[in-house]
Amino acid sequence: METYFGYIMRVITGNRQNIDVVYNQRLATFNFIIGETLAGNVTIDTLQLYGGWSRFSIRFDEPQQEASFYVNDKFICKGKVNLYKSPCCQIFFGTNNYEGYQTLDTPPMNIKDIRILEDGKVKHYFPLSEVRGTEAGDSAGKRTALIRNPAWIKPRHQNWMTVKTATINGSPSVAFDKQQEVLYIVAKDSLYRFSLKDLRFTGVQLAKGREVLPAGNQSVFNKQLYNFYIDQQKVSTYDTATRTWDVNFATGELTEWWQANKFYSTVDTAIYIIGGYGQLQYKNKVQRYHIPTQQWDSLAVKGDAFMPRYLAALGTNAATDTAYILGGYGSNTGDQAINPKYNYDLMAYSVRNSTFSHIYHLPEPASQFCFANSLIIDPGSRDYYTLIYPTDKFNSKLQLIKGSLETPSYQLMGDTIPYAYYDIRSYADLYYCPASKKLVTVTLYHERDDVTSLKIYTLDFPPNPVVPERAPAGKQRFGFWMYIAGGLVILLLAYNFARKKKVPVPAERAVLLPDEEAPEAAAELSTIYLFGQFEVFDKSGNDITKQFTPLLKELFLLLLIYTYKDGKGISSEELYEALWSDKPAKDARNNYSVNIVKLKAILEKIGDCHIGRESGKWKFEILQDSMKIDYQHYVEWMAHKPALQKPAINELLQIVHRGSFLKTVHYEWLDDIKANISGQVTDLLLQYIAVTDLQAEAEFIVKVTNAILHFDNLNEEALGYKCRCLIISGRHKMAKDAYLKFTKEYKESYGQEFGRSFTEITLEA
Repeated sequence: METYFGYIMRVITGNRQNIDVVYNQRLATFNFIIGETLAGNVTIDTLQLYGGWSRFSIRFDEPQQEASFYVNDKFICKGKVNLYKSPCCQIFFGTNNYEGYQTLDTPPMNIKDIRILEDGKVKHYFPLSEVRGTEAGDSAGKRTALIRNPAWIKPRHQNWMTVKTATINGSPSVAFDKQQEVLYIVAKDSLYRFSLKDLRFTGVQLAKGREVLPAGNQSVFNKQLYNFYIDQQKVSTYDTATRTWDVNFATGELTEWWQANKFYSTVDTAIYIIGGYGQLQYKNKVQRYHIPTQQWDSLAVKGDAFMPRYLAALGTNAATDTAYILGGYGSNTGDQAINPKYNYDLMAYSVRNSTFSHIYHLPEPASQFCFANSLIIDPGSRDYYTLIYPTDKFNSKLQLIKGSLETPSYQLMGDTIPYAYYDIRSYADLYYCPASKKLVTVTLYHERDDVTSLKIYTLDFPPNPVVPERAPAGKQRFGFWMYIAGGLVILLLAYNFARKKKVPVPAERAVLLPDEEAPEAAAELSTIYLFGQFEVFDKSGNDITKQFTPLLKELFLLLLIYTYKDGKGISSEELYEALWSDKPAKDARNNYSVNIVKLKAILEKIGDCHIGRESGKWKFEILQDSMKIDYQHYVEWMAHKPALQKPAINELLQIVHRGSFLKTVHYEWLDDIKANISGQVTDLLLQYIAVTDLQAEAEFIVKVTNAILHFDNLNEEALGYKCRCLIISGRHKMAKDAYLKFTKEYKESYGQEFGRSFTEITLEA
């Protein structure tokens, strides 16, 4: 998050003199303050500030009664300070509640490696490498640092976070725009877009859908989005303005090029395809599609032999004139029937002279594995990252590894990701976001009913190696003096926890696998969401939304909503009128009896509940708090309606953050209920904004306005406040983009231009 002001650290000496390091965003400076005197300041290069660690230190000179400030071992300034002999200090990072010296303003920062030195020797050392808890251990002494509201960095570099799960019709493929950090999911009738910057998942329906999107199609992005099908040697380009693809694929035989590797080269403006598998044959062919001439060729290659293979990882250097291919599965002859085997060679392919070069062979592992489709290469260090996984079981796991293009070794990094592996039905890829500094894993699993399960995971970069956790040491309080060396970096951090869905074992398999259950995954347990998309998760965290047929969903929503909105429930007559108005009462009763049994069978998977009549009306009751429903939470919050202060508003935002109430569900009986909820939420949030100091709460107000715009995308007050707060936070372009998006939607809705300028809307806010 961007910020405007805050304390990096504050030292309180024994004679109650403050020594502070304070960040001022408006001037982009770090100020060194002694008492009420600004001793000096320093500006850190933006690239270093946001992209690396900066070493700060304060050095006390007792004989001279001075404190000096250094950044990255460079002297910045010094000033006079009153020190007792053998002084004792209180040291705080961020906020503190030390009486008389409380500070509430804190910039978003990461901090590590706090060292206290005396006479040049380390007396205390706090790596701050814990993964949980509110204490930090001292590796050099016996002190314990205390932390309030910790947000430990290490788990974000160790544990993959599920940021999106979705079900896509057909056989989609994926491509990544690393400049904008956008993942594209190409489907037959739609194009989906997932932004890694704000974790927003959006989809547009094609103006003209394609009749065929064959399984085995692939996609790649470079300034434009390309979708290709190797068997037909066709490449289609997406037109954003018209929402159409310029080339259609024909219906044909099953692809012969499963899991082929591909890359785009700027050397000759071409898409390259290497290897693949199909019809019991592994491939080692190199194919090229030259974009300017729209010519597709098979290239003659030279150099070292490249074993036919698939399930390999490929990445390019920065110039895109060399592709590195690591590992895979195949055979020397290309025939699946003749000694297929795992491969652990690292090969280089030169675009300029079409030559393969063998670099090295990785040591044979104790347990065999294959690779995800991409190799992420760090151009500075020539290190690479990729994902590996065993192929001998359905309940597989993806494991990140780090290796080098120079030496044949690698190490395991981070934790594992559940992966439903079923040969050609499964696909995994790895991408890197250079601005957000995150690794992104995408998995696709094509299920037997011609839908594909999409899952997206992120991990903060650089990842941590797989190492045992270190227990914190010491139990004494944190209060000392002398030399402080801390590291800090200001990052954009955004999270949106997504659910994992259980993947069924397919009826048909390409290889014989042992009898196994589908992989278990952590998810929301026994939860029903009505805000945003209607979604239901059972006791094991599995997404069972699709088990609700349209009729069962409407029946359930009638019972649930009418129970909670006023506590009264719904009469049989109201139910029959909503669901079976065209049927006689007897038939309506029979239909209700049949479907309520089906509904109860589904609800038993979620938790204990009861559906029965009370005072002539049907009611839905949760037993023993066995399930969570966001609408119930909302009704209870509204019933108490706490004072409009930040904690209460934050709780409301947590309830409605997924979007407007049942935003994709449309029933005539539901219209007034949705309008009432939308009005309540919008009015309350606007009331809160009206009495809030925008300067002090700019970042939080942006979140509040985003929630309002979920419910009312053309709310002019919310737009004004949002733009104003973005400007206060220094994000002028984002403010202008929000305004332009609003005006576009306004014109599409009302058929006329929005009547107020950007300047007017921000000033009026």
